[in-house]
Amino acid sequence: MEASRPDARRPRRACGTAKAHQEAITATTREAARIRERLVRVQDDLKRARTEVRVLREQVDHLQDVADQAETQALVAETPLADRGWNLARKDRDNHVRLLEETRDQVERLAQERDRLLDELLDAEGTA
Repeated sequence: MEASRPDARRPRRACGTAKAHQEAITATTREAARIRERLVRVQDDLKRARTEVRVLREQVDHLQDVADQAETQALVAETPLADRGWNLARKDRDNHVRLLEETRDQVERLAQERDRLLDELLDAEGTA
């Protein structure tokens, strides 16, 4: 009977190894799913930020035209009111330019985060 006992233990080890392997696969699958969820969120944020860049670019173009017109009026009128209008138009344009630059930086950060998550996903799925 002692000879049969070691044989009886071997399948348990094999089952334990198979169970550990299955748990590792399950953990890897969960990790890949978590990465995919983060990837979807980042991609959505990236789409929104790119849309915002397009809108801001159009606004900056318009505000540049407004500032140019206000400058022309200030030069022709040579009044404090025209100068104040030009200054306000330039400040508004400059604020939008700054916001556009910040949003472009956000797009760059989000694209880098997306690329990092894709690399993580490839690594996680490569180990599965």
